[in-house]
Amino acid sequence: MKPYLLRLRCYKVFKVVELSMPVSVEAEKALPRFVRLIASDIDMQTRLNSVTDITSLRSLLQSVDPSLTGAALIPLEQATRLPKILVDSGHTSDQIPWRLLRCTGGPLVLQLICLKSNFAIWIESC
Repeated sequence: MKPYLLRLRCYKVFKVVELSMPVSVEAEKALPRFVRLIASDIDMQTRLNSVTDITSLRSLLQSVDPSLTGAALIPLEQATRLPKILVDSGHTSDQIPWRLLRCTGGPLVLQLICLKSNFAIWIESC
């Protein structure tokens, strides 16, 4: 099976990230679980709002759920663009917008719009 490509426009430079597919439906459940975990946890939302770089984001994700292996900082225009396949969306108790979307023929992706950075998070298969 071909790897899927996710183009992330960061700081006016395109970065190509290969996403291996497929991941199991069971593995994908980690993303909605992560949303439920952060939705009412003010401390976690504060930590997400303070992240400014990919290393900090990955460290935070690994401390919460090691299966959340794919991560990227994304520009606001990408985080707010109309998704092709929206699975779910909402706001945390601290008003952090989030949405789960499905890349066409690809993985489930969680996008978060935080105070200092915007993120895309997904599950990479082995």
